[in-house]
Amino acid sequence: MNHDDNSIPLLTEVIPMAPPQAVPAHAGPDYGAAAQSSAFWQPPAPAGYQAQPLPEVTSPSAEQYRQWEQEISENVLQNLLAQADSVLQQHLQDQMAVVLDNISDILTQRVKESLHQALAETVTRAVAEEMARFSSSKN
Repeated sequence: MNHDDNSIPLLTEVIPMAPPQAVPAHAGPDYGAAAQSSAFWQPPAPAGYQAQPLPEVTSPSAEQYRQWEQEISENVLQNLLAQADSVLQQHLQDQMAVVLDNISDILTQRVKESLHQALAETVTRAVAEEMARFSSSKN
């Protein structure tokens, strides 16, 4: 590496811009000139193309704003009602499942108690009848 070479710019040096040079016709397109003239490339307009004027933009009337507001309100309300219906239905199903489970437990317990009582009374009557027959047969 040659340290005597002053042609290599250092990071602190300011390099002056070279003046624009004429480009010979056979050199091809000048991409640098396009970059300086505009930031974006624009295609050439096709032959015979006529740009159509843009339609006149008018601001919406107060009636159109009210109509849009009503349509938006109705759509939002319908969406909220649909969501509320599904949430309410799920909540009711969950609560009904808990209630039915509790009622089932209560009814099961009551049926068992009634059955135990009925069996105890039936056995007590059957034993009393047998004892009465046994006593009468001894006499």
